[in-house]
Amino acid sequence: MKKILAIVFILAFTFSGSAQTILSFCVEVEKNGICQNKSAEFTISKDGGTISFQLWNDHGIGARKVAYRIYKLEDNGTETYSGTIEQQTEKNWTYAWQDVVFYDEGTYKVKVFDTSGEESLLCSGFVTIFNQ
Repeated sequence: MKKILAIVFILAFTFSGSAQTILSFCVEVEKNGICQNKSAEFTISKDGGTISFQLWNDHGIGARKVAYRIYKLEDNGTETYSGTIEQQTEKNWTYAWQDVVFYDEGTYKVKVFDTSGEESLLCSGFVTIFNQ
């Protein structure tokens, strides 16, 4: 019984200490990594608007190259591929960001992949765009 409790304790400690990579959406990312006006909804002009995608992980992103894959969610729930933005990063960076211009309103799913080796999903998130 003591062995089982010790194993459970070790596993719980290991998983609680691991950091998760988070994707946030904001108006801009400051030089110190602060994501200004975080939100999941933005209103843009009909001429387009820029939204910043920010990755954050206190222990480092853990990738040398990431890909932000953008999908528009259709009314029936299907995802329509809209595009990919690639970014060079460093494994020890705690944050990275990309400015993305949107023109069309709708809800978008953004999947972020580590593409520096065997591709793996880091995180994902949803953002909704409204036109003025």
